[in-house]
This record gives sequence, C-alpha cells and structure tokens, in this order.
Amino acid sequence: MLALASIVTATALTSAPAAAAPGDHIRVGDTTITPSVMSGLEFHSNVYLADGGTGAPEIPALAWVLKPRLKFDLDGKKAKVGFEVGYGVKKFFDVDPDDAFNVQNLDRYSDFDAQLAANFLPRSVVGARLDDKFEVSSTPAELATKDGFANASVVRTSNDLTGGAVIRPGTALTVEALGLLGVDVYEVPEELIADETDSAFNNRIQYGPLVNGSWKFLPKTSLISSFSYTFMRWDKNFIEAIGPDLESSAIGAYVGKPDADAWRFTAGVNGQFTPKLAAAGSVGFGAAYYDEQSVIDDASGIEGSSAELNTTGDETFATDSSAIDGLLFNAQVSYAPIRGQTLTGGYRKDFQDAVFTNYVAYHYLFLKYEGSIQNRLGLGAEVNYRIDQYHGEVARGDQNLGLKGNVSYKLTSYLTAAGGVAWARRACLEKNCNENQFYSTQYDDVSATANLTFTY
Repeated sequence: MLALASIVTATALTSAPAAAAPGDHIRVGDTTITPSVMSGLEFHSNVYLADGGTGAPEIPALAWVLKPRLKFDLDGKKAKVGFEVGYGVKKFFDVDPDDAFNVQNLDRYSDFDAQLAANFLPRSVVGARLDDKFEVSSTPAELATKDGFANASVVRTSNDLTGGAVIRPGTALTVEALGLLGVDVYEVPEELIADETDSAFNNRIQYGPLVNGSWKFLPKTSLISSFSYTFMRWDKNFIEAIGPDLESSAIGAYVGKPDADAWRFTAGVNGQFTPKLAAAGSVGFGAAYYDEQSVIDDASGIEGSSAELNTTGDETFATDSSAIDGLLFNAQVSYAPIRGQTLTGGYRKDFQDAVFTNYVAYHYLFLKYEGSIQNRLGLGAEVNYRIDQYHGEVARGDQNLGLKGNVSYKLTSYLTAAGGVAWARRACLEKNCNENQFYSTQYDDVSATANLTFTY
C-alpha cells in the first residue's frame, strides 16, 4: 500500500502545480489533492458495550476525536486513480477517576486506513483494475474491563486486495477476471488470554478468483453477474475461549475454528430507471464447506483436547452452511423526488465467515434519508435492523437495531460544522435468552457527536 501511495504521489508531482485557496483543493496537472482534518467530541452512554445487568454496568464517557485525511484523485486518459489515507485518534476523559473503571484503557492511537481504486486503460479493449483497502480499527472488547486492564479494545488489522484484467469486447459488455487476497489479524486485550505477553488471538488469509460480468442494455442500466471461489485459512484452528459466558458453558476451554472453502454466484440488474428512480437487485446461491480435520490436527498435543473435539450434533465446528443460508438476495432502491433529497431503502440476505465460530448468516434491512438545502445545510437519518444467526461450535442468534440522525452546515467553502445522535442495540434472538447463556453479548448505547471539518 505504501508503494502504491508513492506511485500516486510521484505521478501528481510530475506536472506543474496550480495555485489553490482553502476549499479549492490542490490541483497538480490531472491530479486533485484534498487535505482535510476533523476534530470534535464524541459521547457514549455505554462505552464498553456492556449488558448492564450481569455485573458489567453501563459506563458513560466523553472522548476527543481527531481525524486528518488526505485524498489524491488522478483523472487521466490512460489511468483513473483514487487514493486516500486517514488516521484517527480518540482520547477518552475519565470524569470519575474514583470508580473501578479507567476509560482511558479505550484510548485509540493506532486507527488508520488507506484505500486505492485504480482503473488503467479505461477506454481500451483490454485494461486493468486494482483495488486495495488497508485498515487498523479498534472496538471495545465488550468484556469486564476493570481490575487493571491496560487495554480494553479488540484491534483488527486487515488488507483486502483485488486486481486483474478488464476486458471490453464491445461498448456494452465488460468482463473482469480478477484475483482477491485478504489478510486479517485479530488482537485482544492481553489480560484475556493465557499468554499475557502476546495479544494475538488469530489470523486469517483468504484468496481466490473473482469473475464479474456486465452488459449495458440501456444507457444507464446493466445486467450484472458475479462468481467467486474463496479459500479461507486460519493461523489457529483450536483457539482459546475468552468470552464472559464460555467458561461456564458447555463449549469448554477451547473453540474449534476450521479452515473453509466458499463459493457464490449472483446475477441481477443495476440501473437508473427514471430520472428520479435508481435500483439494483440480485439473487444467487453460495455455500461454505468447513474442514473439521484442520481443528483436529491443530488440537493434537494439547492436554485435554480430545474431550472437546465433538463433531456430532446439529451445531459443531464440522457444520457447513445450509441450503437456506446459501440463498443470496440483495435489493436497493433510491428515490429522489426533488433535487438534493434522496430516500434509499434496501434488504440483503447473505452469509460470511466468522472469527469465533464457523459462519454467520444474516438479514439486513435499512432505510436512509439524505438531503441538502441550498448546498449548505445537510440532513441525514437512518434506521437499520439486522439478524445474525451464528453457526458452528458457538451457535446463537442476535438482533441488531440502529437509529441515527445527523446535521451539517457549511460555514464557508472550507469549514463545515456537523453533529449527530445515534442509538445502537444488540439483543438476543432466542426465546431462552433469559437463561443468561448469551445475555452478556447484549447492549444499548446512545451516542452523540459534534465536530468541525476543515478541507483545503
């Protein structure tokens, strides 16, 4: 990613620069450079995402947030390249230092992301495409965080790379023959695992081919299709169980996390059907096959492991995706009744590999409004609902509800003030949730933000 950033920067500097004032961005030949920085305050009513009812109280906290960002956009005849990089700092204030919680163990200084989207020879019969996304993100561990925890966040470092050939045999048909490579590194608070000198929890590498097709049968409407086959390989297939309920449950001291192969095929339509109505929809099928032998092999030599290697029953680490979970559906409709006002709704049914069990099958619904008044006042609101059904040795159902609203005002061409409020809830899906088997995974969190963004 750093090498790619150097290429973008070098390309920009080969042309003569043009003068720019704040808000006009920096233009160097065919390249536009946009630096920005956001600073503000963020409040959470439940900063640790605790359940609030089983010995883990809800702790409110206020944090200062700083997010500088830099964007490069190259629009040339032979290449169109977009690159951006951002860094995030979040510093919490401990307003009650006498309680048992030190919210400063949630401070973040390593959040970072970089994204690249490159399209080479965009008007040729044969071109190339390269997309890359690198991210270091931190989220609360959702576990008891007192008693001297130095760090209370789960840190995920990921990089997803997709690239290959783009073939355009005609003006209407496009075929992409791509390969994908993804790397994920998961780190948890060192106090939660047996070896307190190493925060590494697990690592995953995934790779495989990806083929996309698009046929434009109307000027702004296309038939689309996609096929992928992904190999998912984990560094550890027999991992330590670290959740708050796992020690007292039937899961035991370890959880099986097998390697897997997965494939999926989808087909649908995407287009602008009227000046006010845009829609996209696809249906398909996929499957994930989990290799229980990878767990058995990794557990060999670990004392007491034979008692935990259970592959009988409906939900074990030998569980593959079901036919119902393999049905894929995605639909999204956007309606703009007047200029600057857009209402978007969508539904998605899909499945994906999970870090602590085999896979999660989910349903996701959302409704979103975005509006702009006189190009200065921006308004937004969203409601979303998601059902997660986890399958494998850890089997459970969650329902997630999100509500949020935001407002922004462009004070000048380079300075924007913004604020927002949100409510996030995760609740148990099963009727037996009162038995506390999964109660500690539930939470409610009300948050609010206020910030200023300076864009050069």
